[in-house]
Amino acid sequence: RKEFIYWECLGCGCLQISVVPNNLGDYYPKNYYSFSIPEPAWKNWYYRAHFEFPALMRLLRRCPPDISSVIAANPKPGARILDVGCGGGQLVRTLRRFGYEAYGTDPFLKAKLPYLRNSLLEDIDDEWDLIMFHHSLEHMQNHAETLRCARSKLAPGGVCLVRIPVATWAWEHYGRDWVQLDAPRHFVIHTPKSFLLTAESAGFQTIRVIFDSNEFQFFASELYQRDIPLQDCNVSEQLSRSKKRGYRAHADRLNRDQLGDQAAFFLSNN
Repeated sequence: RKEFIYWECLGCGCLQISVVPNNLGDYYPKNYYSFSIPEPAWKNWYYRAHFEFPALMRLLRRCPPDISSVIAANPKPGARILDVGCGGGQLVRTLRRFGYEAYGTDPFLKAKLPYLRNSLLEDIDDEWDLIMFHHSLEHMQNHAETLRCARSKLAPGGVCLVRIPVATWAWEHYGRDWVQLDAPRHFVIHTPKSFLLTAESAGFQTIRVIFDSNEFQFFASELYQRDIPLQDCNVSEQLSRSKKRGYRAHADRLNRDQLGDQAAFFLSNN
């Protein structure tokens, strides 16, 4: 319940925190980089179905957005993939199971594993087929510089995938109660316009944009409106089944109208 000041650009709508707290680590839970999160055995088969039968799974509409965005990036078999800001490395492990040469990097990583590196992006070697930022870029400063660095490390024909929150309908509707502000952990929150300008300034061409928001933007923001923190609430008890369906339908409509509160941007270095 502390207060943080964000600036909003009158030209492109981008939001940026005024002052990054010195004690930023205090705002992350102790298990944020946990490697011990249990993963049910069925998940391996579940993810395999998405990679092997993507059209069918799209019809079933059950694909997690991080997996579906990788599939949409269409990496070649055995592609070299780098997940920047990989956290606990769950996505990296999943991709390695399916034959990709996947690695993760994160300067705050504590565990030592051969495919997870405790380092900054600029210290990683070159020639990656796919470089990904799955909701990590908003935790960084100097986005144009970071994207330029990523572009310099892509192999010819490589793709940079950036999934981030975007300030659209939910920001306009909920204001400071919008859950994806996530103050003070999110330093810069783009609008679609501001991110496309930033990517262009870094030398990228935008191939495709997929809005992949869900019902979280509604129920979490409405909890904040009632001054209820997420960790103090059992979400399943707060929402009826019909209300969940209504929220999902609303999220789908916003995504179709390119107004969802998060999006995946596919960038080319050509």
